[in-house]
Amino acid sequence: MAKLKNLRPFLQYWDQKANFYDEQVDVYSKLTGAIIHDWVYDYTKDGDLSVANGDLDWIVDGSATDEQKLAAFDQWLGFNTTEDAIVPAIEYYLNEHHDEIEQEIQNQELTLENVTDDSAERYMDVLELINDERLPDEGRILGYAGSYAYKRNSEWQIQGSENAFDEPDEQNLGYKFAGNLKDLPDDAPVYAFTNKAVVPNGFVGFVTTKQELLEQTEDVLQLNGYPTTDHNLYEIAEEILDKSNWTNTGVKAAGIAVNISRYPEDFKLDGPVENKPLEDYIKQFATVADRYGLTLNNKCNIEANYDTREVWFDVGLAVPSVESNESHFTYAVFYDVLEAAKAGKLEQLAMRHLAKDAEEMTPDLVQTFGEHESDLEERIATKYQEISAEIQQDLADYQNLEKQTGPKVISYDMETTGLNPDQDDILKLSIVDGDGHELFNKFFKPTKKDEWSEAEKVHKITPEIAMDHAEFKDWQKQVQRIFDQADVIVGYNQRHFDDRFLAANGIKIDPAKENHDLMLEYAQAVGEPVQLKNGKTQLRWFKLERAAAFYGHDWGQGKAHDSLADARATAFVYQQMHPKQPTQPKEMVKEYLNYLHRYKPQYENAPMGISTSLSLFKEMSDYLVREQRTPRYTPRQLQSMVRQGLTELEQTKETVYHDERVEAVKNKILTDDPTDTGGKSYVDETPEDFMQTVFSQRLDVDFKELNDALKETGIEPFTDPYAEKKLDRATQVLKTDYAQDQSIKQAMDYLHDEKQPLAKRLEMATSIMTGRQVKQPAKSMTKTHKSTRSR
Repeated sequence: MAKLKNLRPFLQYWDQKANFYDEQVDVYSKLTGAIIHDWVYDYTKDGDLSVANGDLDWIVDGSATDEQKLAAFDQWLGFNTTEDAIVPAIEYYLNEHHDEIEQEIQNQELTLENVTDDSAERYMDVLELINDERLPDEGRILGYAGSYAYKRNSEWQIQGSENAFDEPDEQNLGYKFAGNLKDLPDDAPVYAFTNKAVVPNGFVGFVTTKQELLEQTEDVLQLNGYPTTDHNLYEIAEEILDKSNWTNTGVKAAGIAVNISRYPEDFKLDGPVENKPLEDYIKQFATVADRYGLTLNNKCNIEANYDTREVWFDVGLAVPSVESNESHFTYAVFYDVLEAAKAGKLEQLAMRHLAKDAEEMTPDLVQTFGEHESDLEERIATKYQEISAEIQQDLADYQNLEKQTGPKVISYDMETTGLNPDQDDILKLSIVDGDGHELFNKFFKPTKKDEWSEAEKVHKITPEIAMDHAEFKDWQKQVQRIFDQADVIVGYNQRHFDDRFLAANGIKIDPAKENHDLMLEYAQAVGEPVQLKNGKTQLRWFKLERAAAFYGHDWGQGKAHDSLADARATAFVYQQMHPKQPTQPKEMVKEYLNYLHRYKPQYENAPMGISTSLSLFKEMSDYLVREQRTPRYTPRQLQSMVRQGLTELEQTKETVYHDERVEAVKNKILTDDPTDTGGKSYVDETPEDFMQTVFSQRLDVDFKELNDALKETGIEPFTDPYAEKKLDRATQVLKTDYAQDQSIKQAMDYLHDEKQPLAKRLEMATSIMTGRQVKQPAKSMTKTHKSTRSR
């Protein structure tokens, strides 16, 4: 919205005039002051104007824009900041109505107290005497408070005003231009002042032209290291003009120069704010272009245009496979550069810029010079499309890297010209995240070898494929950043191979980071020893294909010995070997018992003994994956976990059962054999029926073990249904097998003393019966007890 430069001096001037008349003690003066107040408020509402409400519709044609209305009104304000605007009309009205006013005064209808009430009607009559839409002549250059300049006989003439500056001065006349500096001719005056006493009938004094003001502004900008763009020139010129009051503009320019150096944030200038980001972007743009086989022509002449707020580049294709002198221009706007600089993403901006530019290079837009092959434009355009696709994939890789949450896992693999990092090059490096999403995938032009026939047979990367790509050093920062941001680093044989090549090419891997060489870890998991030529034994190493096949990796479109496919396969193997929720040893014991019950029931009673069989765990590994019960584990891993779990259970005196036994109890099919569905349901079966079904009236049942199993399933434990029979049986043993002394009589009394805890009495009864069964019964009881525990 346009700025009303003349509003403040207009209000100041007329407020001063109205107050002067208000202070007088005669009705005519006060009436004059009141009419002035009415006039000012009617036209300005004391500055509270609203264009939207139509407050300025009177000033110009109704079809004018808001900007045009405000500009016209600003001229009106400046032109009417003088007594000639309304005071003569008021005086004329008062003279014309003198007799009428005098009569009202005599009749006390008009007094000093009610002048303000009476002024509104008289103000409307005054308006009929003046041209309230009076505007200056087109030849005038309007200044503040009615001051202006005009040209006569090729010489500029100035009409000053004592209110032209912020502080009115009755002794001086001033002129300050109130329009748009860009619209003025260079020789037009923009500022002047003089003393009335020196020149009572004209205007001569200190005059500053537009050209002189801009020269002063250039000095201010250069002193502070700012470019002399149009924006900067007119921004500071306006500031100098605005702050100059009754003194030479050069003095104020010097003061503003100091303020800019001290408080640069107060000035919205092109320059230091943009200079560094633009300089960085130009360098980044050149680096990115070179990386993708593009070149910048006239690098030394790349400059930022502060007037258009753009930076232009002359771009051309520079790859060995396409001989071209093609060249075209592209540009970036300041705003995008500054926003990217704030976010630390100048590189991504340059990539997006080049990707879009390359994508738009169709054959009909390609311009080449001199003689060339007929299909050159088409081959150039095709190469540009390839470059655009490559850049867009790299931008997607950046997004994948930023999306990672939690510990950042990277998996990587490379293809090289040979095995010696000091003599061979990295031809391709691929990095993916823990889920196999691509983070980096690049070919590189070698610098140490021109051919690599043996390695080429393996990875199929020819010199022709590599020649159009940048060298590894051009991507070193990007690769280092990915490794620096990673929390977990994963590879396959990287400690003996890949890491040595990375180090030879300047990539540093923090030794404190979690690092997994899955070739070594898989060898440990398989645990297959092999004897070396020197007689020593170590675990056998396996190729990535073997580990990937064991865990069921789907190669999809990829194939082994392509670094991207290998990096993804490595990430998959890592996920299987390091699941986010690994099975705990005790949980694995339960799976082990499930497996034995289902496939090896003959070994159910000897879980620890049979755990020495590695071949059994190979079958169990297949079973777990087939049934999708756990992640894939090698037989050696399963064996280690099961034996650890059994040991922990033994130490904690815990009992674990296979699923069918637990389900049988949960479903209340209370039989000894969970596969037997002939048992009665729990609600129909009495405890005696249950004991008959399960234990056939054996009195040596370990109810503690049974109740532990029931407790695990959430079913209320049983009370021993044969308690009385056990007590009677123990009493009978005491009567028949022991001498009847006082202690035996006390023992029999204790067994049937209902005041004593039943559990204690049953414990004594079991002890008495067990003590009697020295031979066969004891053996039978022991065997039954063992069988029960195994179930």
